[in-house]
Amino acid sequence: MNIGLLGFGTVGTGVYEIIYKRKRIFRTLVGDELSISKILIKDINKDRSIKECKNKLTDNPYFILDDPDIDIVIEAIGGIKEAYEYIKYALIKGKHVITANKAVVARHMKELIDLANKNKRAFLYEASVAGGVPIVKPLKQQVTLNDIKEINSILNGTSNFILSKMIKENLDFSQALDIAQKLGYAEADPTDDIDGYDVRRKLAILSTIAFKREIKEEDIYCRGIRTIKAVDIKAIKELGYTVKLLAKALFNENNYYLSVEPNILSKDSFYAKVEDANNLVSIIGNDIGELKFYGAGAGKLPTANAVVSDVLDIIYNNYGSCGINQEEDKLCNNTDLVKDIYYIRISPKYGLNEKVLNLIKEEKIVDKIIKTGENIIFTSKDIDYVKISRFISNIKNFINDEFYAVIR
Repeated sequence: MNIGLLGFGTVGTGVYEIIYKRKRIFRTLVGDELSISKILIKDINKDRSIKECKNKLTDNPYFILDDPDIDIVIEAIGGIKEAYEYIKYALIKGKHVITANKAVVARHMKELIDLANKNKRAFLYEASVAGGVPIVKPLKQQVTLNDIKEINSILNGTSNFILSKMIKENLDFSQALDIAQKLGYAEADPTDDIDGYDVRRKLAILSTIAFKREIKEEDIYCRGIRTIKAVDIKAIKELGYTVKLLAKALFNENNYYLSVEPNILSKDSFYAKVEDANNLVSIIGNDIGELKFYGAGAGKLPTANAVVSDVLDIIYNNYGSCGINQEEDKLCNNTDLVKDIYYIRISPKYGLNEKVLNLIKEEKIVDKIIKTGENIIFTSKDIDYVKISRFISNIKNFINDEFYAVIR
């Protein structure tokens, strides 16, 4: 069984290490060699720590994609355009494909699954959601047996690490982000993580599987943690609560509601206990009830482990197909499914002008004033998605992100 590896960065080298150190075990299990025969890299002359792979390196992807002796292609280059083209080409050439690329899976999931099914090949992506936490395969299995009613999850280690630091050490957002970047939890450009886009992609993948219909990223209401400041953390802690970035999916009689946004939680909540870069996914089915999946949401070896688990499923012919849009009836994105209370903070020194005050009065959303003075903090009445979205959109017309916070 020959593998072509596209990319030799963090995930790629992790996959190589796991397969190499467990070579004898794989031979015993499958009765044959499991070999990474070719590896795509950008710089052929770069000195690499894994010396034994030197004669396997190429900077031409088609040396792998057109090789008839390669059975499985693992895409680990990242990005969207090239990765998508290579995955599609490999499936057309009759190869099994594995990827950890959530951006490609979220955007092209149905097309690539249909193409894999047409060519009787596997398209697997366990590592694209929750890193080392096995959730994609168990969810596929449960969808066969259950109607999935709800998904609740913490799916971004960077945001969770930042919020954990802010809560534990009373840090401001910028301080916690700086620590996350120095430790390698956050990229130099952390936008995808702190604005919720990374989580939105992962929720789109899980929801597409769970509801058997194609869910697009743009179908998901999304807000990140950028506007949460030390003053908010202090107020939330004084109220006896904590805060997490949660991804939620609800399904009820062909209506669904999907959201990624910061949520205030009881300290006793299971989600409140998820610290640092760990992930948690909870699914609720009509027969199975609630199942929780917890573990390392990122990292070289946890993510690579998920990729190699997909390799084993291909070897054992244990992957099947994942049907999307099997039902004739269409889903409706119904924002009326959810109403909730929101914590809202406005910083008057900079942002509380007459227009903002008039906006708060016009919307008639105030339920309880918690603090006044340097910051005005209040809780809203029970309001729906449309009303809170309109309020946030209008607030942005008058004040910058650093002078307000809205937390579910």
